[in-house]
Amino acid sequence: MKRIFLLGCPRSGTTMLQSLLAAHPEVISFPESKFFHYLLYNKFAGKLPGRMEAFFKDEINRPELLQDFDDSQTVATKVSWFVGVLDGLAAEQNKSIWLEKTPEHIYFIEDIQRFLPDAKFIHILRNSMDTIASLHEATRSFHDLWGPGWDLNHCITRWKEAMLISHKYAKKSNHILVNYEEIVDNKVKKIKNICDFMGVAYDEKMLKLYQEKAVNLSLNLPWHQGIEREVESNKNHKYHKIFTKNEIKYILDKIKRVKGEIAWKVTVEVSEPISDICDIPQICDRLCCTLQLEGTKLGIVELPVCDGMVAASVLADAVSAQFAWPILDRFFQRNRSEKGNRLWESLLGSLHNKNHWTLFLQELWGRPHWHLEDFYKPEIAEEVATITLEKDLIVLEVSEDFANIQVELCEIDVLVKVGGVAVGIVSVAVENNFVSAQKLRSTITRNSGFELCVATVREALLGKPINGKQSLRSRLASCAKQRSDLPDSLNAPGAGGIYPPNAVMFGRRSGAIGTSVSRRAALPAAALREIASAAAIAGQTTMEIASENEFPKQVFYAPEIIGRKSPYGEVSPSVKPQVFDNHSVTQRLPILAYRRISPDGLDAVTPQVLEQQLQYLKDRAYYSASWEDWRSAKLDKTPLPGKAVLLTFDGGYLDFFQYAWPLLKRFDFTATVFLVAESIGKTNSWEKAEFEEVQLMGWQEIRQLRDAGIEFGSMSATYQPLTALSPTEIVREGAKSRAILERELEKSVKCFAYPYGDVDPIVAHLIGATGYTFGVSYRSNFSSFDDDLLSLPRIQVTAENFLWQLGL
Repeated sequence: MKRIFLLGCPRSGTTMLQSLLAAHPEVISFPESKFFHYLLYNKFAGKLPGRMEAFFKDEINRPELLQDFDDSQTVATKVSWFVGVLDGLAAEQNKSIWLEKTPEHIYFIEDIQRFLPDAKFIHILRNSMDTIASLHEATRSFHDLWGPGWDLNHCITRWKEAMLISHKYAKKSNHILVNYEEIVDNKVKKIKNICDFMGVAYDEKMLKLYQEKAVNLSLNLPWHQGIEREVESNKNHKYHKIFTKNEIKYILDKIKRVKGEIAWKVTVEVSEPISDICDIPQICDRLCCTLQLEGTKLGIVELPVCDGMVAASVLADAVSAQFAWPILDRFFQRNRSEKGNRLWESLLGSLHNKNHWTLFLQELWGRPHWHLEDFYKPEIAEEVATITLEKDLIVLEVSEDFANIQVELCEIDVLVKVGGVAVGIVSVAVENNFVSAQKLRSTITRNSGFELCVATVREALLGKPINGKQSLRSRLASCAKQRSDLPDSLNAPGAGGIYPPNAVMFGRRSGAIGTSVSRRAALPAAALREIASAAAIAGQTTMEIASENEFPKQVFYAPEIIGRKSPYGEVSPSVKPQVFDNHSVTQRLPILAYRRISPDGLDAVTPQVLEQQLQYLKDRAYYSASWEDWRSAKLDKTPLPGKAVLLTFDGGYLDFFQYAWPLLKRFDFTATVFLVAESIGKTNSWEKAEFEEVQLMGWQEIRQLRDAGIEFGSMSATYQPLTALSPTEIVREGAKSRAILERELEKSVKCFAYPYGDVDPIVAHLIGATGYTFGVSYRSNFSSFDDDLLSLPRIQVTAENFLWQLGL
C-alpha cells in the first residue's frame, strides 16, 4: 500500500488538489483527519478521542472502525492503528494508494516519516497575497468554526511557516512541491507530474470526476463554497476587496525575507569558467549567487530561475553589469608592469574617477598615450587606409583597427561588436562623403558609454584567469576569433553561440545601448505566448534554434540579435519649447506621483490644489523633462539645464482627462500616465477595499492625449504586487500590458510603474526583460545619477505635502 500525505498552508488549494488526485481510479482519499495534529500537538492533548469519533462517525460514516482505538496506548501503537484502518479502507475498494490531506500535518513531517519511512508527501504552495487574503476572509467570516487568534499577523505567519517548511524538502525524493498557480495554469502537465511521483499513470477522467470528489471531501464547509467549480485561473483577486494599500504594503514587508530564505544559493568564482546552474528544483524561483574573485567575496547577484536553471550566458552578463569596475580594477592591478608601476598606481584610484575610465579606453582602443578628451574628438587625424562602403551598414569589431570610410550617404549605421558579440547599432553622420576612423571611434565611445566596459569584462575577463600578459584589446581579439570559428550548429544567426541549441530567442528591441535593452535574460517558457505577442507587436526578431532532442524549450531575450528599424509610427509630442532658468541646473530630479485629480474623490488632489501646485512650479521656472532627458543626463553624469521635473499620474482615471490635462496644457507641462492595461475603459477594481469605484479612461481619451503629447506607461496588466508573484506571473503582467498598450497606442511603451511601488532585483530584471527601460517605485526621494533606471524613486503628492516633499 502506498501512503501519501498532502499538506500545505490552509486556503492554499489543498482541497482542490486532493479532489483531482482522489478522482484517480487507484486512489482513495478522505476529509481532513487531523490525526497527527491532535496526536502530537501539546495544545490538543487529550482531544484525540473526540476528534477520531467525529472523523469516523460523522465525516466518513464508519463508526465501527473506532472499536480498536484505545487512548491509553502508546503513540506508536495509535499510529499503527490509524494507518491500519486507512490501509483497510483502501483495500476494501481495491485501491493501491490512500491520500491523507490535512494542511496542519506540515508541522509533523519528521514524526510521520519516523513512523512511516515509505510515506510520500505532496506540498502545495500558493501566492502569498491570495493565500493570506483567503485565510483572513475565512477566519473573519466563520470565526466560530476557525477559532480565536487568526488576526492578520497570524495569517501571514501561517503562510510563511508553510513556505519555509516545504522548501526544506525541495530536494528530497519522497517529497514533491507544486504551485497552485501552475496547476491552474496547466492542469494536465502538472497532474501528470504528480501522478509520476505517486507511481501511477495519469488518467484523463481525473479532470472530469474531481468535482464529485470535491463535494464529498469538503464536507460542505462554508469556506469551501465553489470548490466544485472548474479549475481555472481567477482574475479577481480577493485581496483587492479585503486589504487597503497600506495593509498590502505591510504584508509585503512581512513576507519579504521569505523570498531570500527560499532562494537557491550558490557560490561562483568568476575567474574560473562559468557554467549553467542546473537541477534547481522547479519550486525555487530565484537564485542568490555569491560571487568570488580569486577567492575574495565580490558581492551577490540575484536572478530569476526559469524552467529549473540559470544559463551561464545570463549569469555572466549580470555579473559584468553589476561588477565590471572591481573586476577590471583587479585585472589592471594583476597586469601592471614594473616599469610603469607608478603610472598605473596613479591611475588606479577611485573606481569611478576619470582616470580609471581613461585607462580603460586606452586599453580598449590601443591608444596608451591619449588623454580622456582625445577619445571624444572626432577631428583627430590618423594615417590609416580608406575603404569604400556601398551600403549604409558596416560591422566593426572594437579590437580591430578601423579604416576611414568613403560613402555616398548622409549617415551610416555601425553594428558594434566587442569580442565578437554585438552590443548595438550606432549611427554616424557622413560629411563630404567621408567618415574618419577616429570619428567612428569617438561616436562609438560616446554612444555606447559604460556598456563597452560591461561587454569587455564579460567577454575578455569573466571565466578566465585574471593573470596573464595579454592586454584587454588582445584578449578581445582572441574572443572575436573564437566566435567566428564556432560551428554552425552552435551559431544561430546573431547569437554567436551564446544560447543553447533548444532555445527560443527574442531579438533586441529598440532603445538606448546600456539600458535594459542591452541585458540578457532568460524568460519562463510558460509565458511564451504573452512574450511572443508583445514581441510581434514591437517588431522584435524572433528565432527558434532547431533541436534534435525533445528537451523543454528555453526562452531568452537575446540583445545580440539586432534588427534595424522600429515598427512604430511614433507620434511627435506637441509640447512647446522650454525656456530654461540659466542660473540653475538639475542634478537631482523630482519625479512626482499623483493619483486622482478630482473635486470630491477620496485621497484625491482637487483641481484647485493642482492648479496652485502647477502655478508654483511655473513661477519658479520648472519645466517638464522627458525620461530620455534624464537617461542621457545620467549616462554623461551631466545635470539637466534649468529646473526639471517629471510629472506622473497613476491609474488612468477619467478625471485626469477631465481636470488634470487642461491644467497641464495651460501651464505648458506634460506628464506620463500609467495604465492598468486590462482595466482600460473599466473601473479601478483594484482599490475596492479602500476607495470608491470610479470610471477609468477609455481608448478614445487615451489616444487624444497621446496625440497631444502625453506619454503612457504600464502599471501592469491587473495591478498585482509583483514581488509576491512567480517569474512566470511577473513576465505575464509585464508582457501582456506592453502588448495591449503598444497595439492600441501604436508606439513603444518604455515606462513601468510598479503596483504599490513594490520592486526588488528579480522584479526589476524581469520587467526590463519584458520590454521596459524605466521603472518607478514609491521610494520617496529625488532621483540621482546613481539610481538604476528600473528602480527610480518617486514622490507621492498630496494636497498637504507638496512643498515639504519638494524641499521648497
